[in-house]
Amino acid sequence: LSRRLNPGSFQAANFNINANGQFKNLWYAGGLIGYEPEGNNFYEPRIEGRVFRGWSNYFFDAWVQTNDAKKYRMYVEMLYIKRNLFSSERYEYTFENRYRFNNNLTVNAGVSLAPQNNNTGFAGFEGNDIIFGMRDIKTVENTLSIKYSFNDKMNINTRIRHYWSKVNYQAFFTLQLDGSLVKNTTFSEDPNQNLNFFNIDMVYTWQFAPGSFINIVWKNAAFNYNQVVKEGYFKNFSNTMKEDDNNNISFKVIYFLDYLQIKKWKKKK
Repeated sequence: LSRRLNPGSFQAANFNINANGQFKNLWYAGGLIGYEPEGNNFYEPRIEGRVFRGWSNYFFDAWVQTNDAKKYRMYVEMLYIKRNLFSSERYEYTFENRYRFNNNLTVNAGVSLAPQNNNTGFAGFEGNDIIFGMRDIKTVENTLSIKYSFNDKMNINTRIRHYWSKVNYQAFFTLQLDGSLVKNTTFSEDPNQNLNFFNIDMVYTWQFAPGSFINIVWKNAAFNYNQVVKEGYFKNFSNTMKEDDNNNISFKVIYFLDYLQIKKWKKKK
């Protein structure tokens, strides 16, 4: 893994070819293929002046979306990244659905899965040494959005989201001055992370006059963080629902004053 750092080296570069199109049935589809050469990561070491010589990778991405004018619309996207460092692989799967029941009610539901294996990143410090780790990362995000329109001037939007991400370290390395990594067998800290966020955002909007609105917003948030990486998605969701949540309600009035109208009113008076 030994490499010599060139002071004039670039931080990052990306080369890709992509194509997008629309079919006669109003479906959309697209894809790309690309390559990212090995660069210099000046942020991951967490100390100014230090650098991590990362990896080169190639990637593929493809997506398709059905006719947006229909009651039901679907969006699917798949991304694959292959890195040369530790033969790391990263995947991203996105699946979204939208159903418009009528002119008043629309529901969106989506899920995003982003697993990575043999990813490399900062793990901690050992004395004056910067420790990196080879790790597996799993991220899942579920969202549900509901929009109800009472009329063309009044609606309520609700968004429910659960985000889960866990980082499980498998091996550790010491970052060298030239940006390379050397195997470390003495680092004993536990940098594993297990993170959950649960949010509800509800916004009521009423346009009671041109350019004038009343907004009532309710926000609910729950947070769970630990280092237990053996539990699965549903256990994490259950644990997050048991946490103390934070509720906020805000009320805002926006009123538009037209100076020209006021000026005309004054003249009439």
